[in-house]
Amino acid sequence: MFESNSSANAAAQAALAAKPAPAGLSARRAWLLISLAVVICYANALNCGFAQDDVIVVMRNRVIRDLPRIYQAFAQPYWGIGYEELGTYRPVVNVSLALNYAVHGLHPLGYHLVNLVIHALNCCLLYGLVQSYAPRSQVALFTALLFAAHPAHVEAVTQVVGRTELLAAGFGFLSWHAYLRSAEASYWRWLAWAAFAAAMYAKESALTLIGVIGLAELCAGRLRTRADWRQAAALASGFLLAAGSCLVARQLVNGRIGLAGDQTYFYGDGWLTRALTMSQGFVEYFRLLVFPYKLCAFYDFSFFPKASTLTPRVAASLSLVAAVIGIGIWAWRRQPLVAFAILMFFISISLVSNVIVPTGLVIAERSLYVPSISICLLGGLGLAALYERQPGGKSAAIALCLVLLSLMAWRAITRNPDWADNAAYSRALLRDAPGNPKSWTAMAKVYEEAGDVAAAEAALQQAIAIETHRAAPRTALGQLCLRLGRLPEAEALFRAAIAGNPLGWQAYFSLANALARQGRSVEALEWYEAGKRQYLPPGDVLASVAAGFYRGGRYAEAQAIYEEALRRDPAQPAAWAGYGLALLRLERLDAAQAALERAVALDANLADAWMNLGSAYGQQGDYGKARHAFAAALRIDSTSEEARANLRLATELAFPRQS
Repeated sequence: MFESNSSANAAAQAALAAKPAPAGLSARRAWLLISLAVVICYANALNCGFAQDDVIVVMRNRVIRDLPRIYQAFAQPYWGIGYEELGTYRPVVNVSLALNYAVHGLHPLGYHLVNLVIHALNCCLLYGLVQSYAPRSQVALFTALLFAAHPAHVEAVTQVVGRTELLAAGFGFLSWHAYLRSAEASYWRWLAWAAFAAAMYAKESALTLIGVIGLAELCAGRLRTRADWRQAAALASGFLLAAGSCLVARQLVNGRIGLAGDQTYFYGDGWLTRALTMSQGFVEYFRLLVFPYKLCAFYDFSFFPKASTLTPRVAASLSLVAAVIGIGIWAWRRQPLVAFAILMFFISISLVSNVIVPTGLVIAERSLYVPSISICLLGGLGLAALYERQPGGKSAAIALCLVLLSLMAWRAITRNPDWADNAAYSRALLRDAPGNPKSWTAMAKVYEEAGDVAAAEAALQQAIAIETHRAAPRTALGQLCLRLGRLPEAEALFRAAIAGNPLGWQAYFSLANALARQGRSVEALEWYEAGKRQYLPPGDVLASVAAGFYRGGRYAEAQAIYEEALRRDPAQPAAWAGYGLALLRLERLDAAQAALERAVALDANLADAWMNLGSAYGQQGDYGKARHAFAAALRIDSTSEEARANLRLATELAFPRQS
């Protein structure tokens, strides 16, 4: 029970002891009701596939496909080898995805179902936590129901990669439960620390749990004596050690704790600019919590401008934020639970707010998963107060709760299909944020995949027009021109991108590729080395540059860059296939054979690799193996006349006719 001061505490406890608790649902029935709310809101999310980041984290993530060696997830970035600049380290999430993959492969239903189940469990855990602080009212049930249905959670629940938020919250809630029982036995302390470590290894923002628990204990009046503070400090030391281990692991794996500077939206900006700008961001967060009708998958400065001076809009935003914090402080002794509900928002959002450190997002709905407890708890308090009024309060509270849940469920249900696939995501993003260049860039990919190259190019031109000083849209258009063989146009766009952002390593490697394909190998190598001085990219990026040198007839350079790509990431079947082909052109037959055998061992569906392997066998006189390789290529591509002719020739050479 939240309390205000020691004298009032004794009187309040005596009064509550004499007053019977209002009748309510049993815990089991409450859990069923909460779970039903989750199912109603997210059942149609089970129809979704993989969209946007899901494609990289699930479909292209090789580490989740080898459950017996899933320990490798603890030795690489969350996004995979080559994404160290993003500074993400979330091995617990990859372990959960590996369990999904072991059961049902890449079928999306299972991944979405697990997200739904985790969200339901989190809601039930939240119910128990609120009940620990307000056991004699309906606050816990109302709060958990509102949390279950809040539409701002759709991004975290429906998008598979939202599992980072779900697992961090779930392990954090479990840790909090164990913390509340830590005085009973030592194993509860160890469980609290272990669960907190799991939360940190799911997402780094779980660090704020330490502050949230501390705030809850202060508001509850449980930290009054020196003994209370000593016990809290001892428990906090375990939390800090767990957090420290996560930060050390991030440093060892990524070479950094946070993002590379140019990956943030406030690169080059001082703290004052971040604070003034994000005052508007906090107001947008308030809107999303209170009135989550207009939602968007990606927020940028088209929603509110970057500010470095005190404009009227910034002044109004700062005033509103200060007023909300002031209300929280004012309520500290009068309504401690209200104070906690308000102030915990600012603690839980702090690490992703861009105020303490710059991040890779301006604001994001998924970042509200835990902070939304604030508005849900305030709503639960209001509904519980109405419920306890006589006469008619109970019916009015239940009716109002049903209205709120119905509106929330409707918005969640209508939002879930935005993550059906990449096309649905891109269309929704363009609908909700037409002034966001990422909307047009995402839509360009959809157009290109549909074969409408002209529409894709027009969309990227629109992205450039919106974001005239950023390199990303120009790099994307240059890569489209590169795929279309329009090499001079691609070169010009990559040079413009580098001029706009000298730290944008993608443009360096793309420019090297374009120059190599034009036969300008000396220039290409210079830009390749310049790109490596910026950042050593994922192996597939290096392999694409190697392919450019191969297409330009520079087989030795292609071989060397392929070797670098495979040192970076040796589990690339396409890179092994390209490497083997370059070696084949250099007449290094034994090495070519070994590389091509590695390629088809990693991916048996590479028809070209089988064809080139057959050629390597044939040039060495092993016509039996050549025949097998050409037959494998023909099984994959039954329309290949080249494979058919080579198979016929290899068969004749393997089984010559006797004269």
